[in-house]
Amino acid sequence: MDKRAKITIFIGLGILLMGVVGMIIGAAGIGGVEEEWNNFALEDVTNGTVTIEDNDGIGDVGLTFWVKGEYLDDDENGLWDVCEQVGIRVTEKPEVTETWATGASEFNGDFYSEVLYDFDKEGTSSCESDYRNKNNEREANGLVKIGRACYGCLAGDFTFESNETVWVTYDDALGEEIAEEVGLIVLGFLGGSGALCCGVVVMLIGVILIFTLNDDAPVQMQVAADGSYVMNPGSGNTVGVGINQSIPQVSMTPSVITEEMTRAEPYQFPSTDESVETEEKSIAE
Repeated sequence: MDKRAKITIFIGLGILLMGVVGMIIGAAGIGGVEEEWNNFALEDVTNGTVTIEDNDGIGDVGLTFWVKGEYLDDDENGLWDVCEQVGIRVTEKPEVTETWATGASEFNGDFYSEVLYDFDKEGTSSCESDYRNKNNEREANGLVKIGRACYGCLAGDFTFESNETVWVTYDDALGEEIAEEVGLIVLGFLGGSGALCCGVVVMLIGVILIFTLNDDAPVQMQVAADGSYVMNPGSGNTVGVGINQSIPQVSMTPSVITEEMTRAEPYQFPSTDESVETEEKSIAE
């Protein structure tokens, strides 16, 4: 197998494994959302304290109160019976702000009845026994919502007492935790699915390269009887198959420099007498 094809396949396999890990992270995120959803600040209590953090300094959404029961109006007085049976008394609370929480000053951090906000499209918060005014978000836990507290609260402690056992969720912290889990789900499934597809494609390219690339093999040379060089064609899938190229042998005769070649002929200078005679003749003429 060609080395380049092997490397391509291994890269594709690595990307594929990263995709599998991403999908596992996404699946774990789904379980994390369910786990976080079932987390309560307080569970099955008749009193307690919740510390409001207000990390952004503009007030928190607050707390939601849940009790075991159903939405029934047996006395037909226009209110859900479960709301009438539970009484919440606030003994300590932080200050509130209306930076964004319109109407927070009206509640002043105290408990107020609410099942489903704006069920009548008129901004109503109440325990009115209207078929539209039901909150079954925690029906699997056998819990129904009866009200909220600490709407728009700044940082501080919220303390309460109840005549019935209640469950309390800190909505701001719960929302942040669920958002983190949802982020893991999106990152895991989107990133994982993308890596899976990419890994498969890269591996397919590697498989294609197996059948299209040939292994490089050294070309062997032989000396023919006449002294020329001849390529020896390899066998199998080798580069150079079918090529038979004769390369004439070049013979090089070394140049030899002999003493005769370097010996210089002596130079003959003209005699003085001959020069004088020649000069006199020139003057006489």
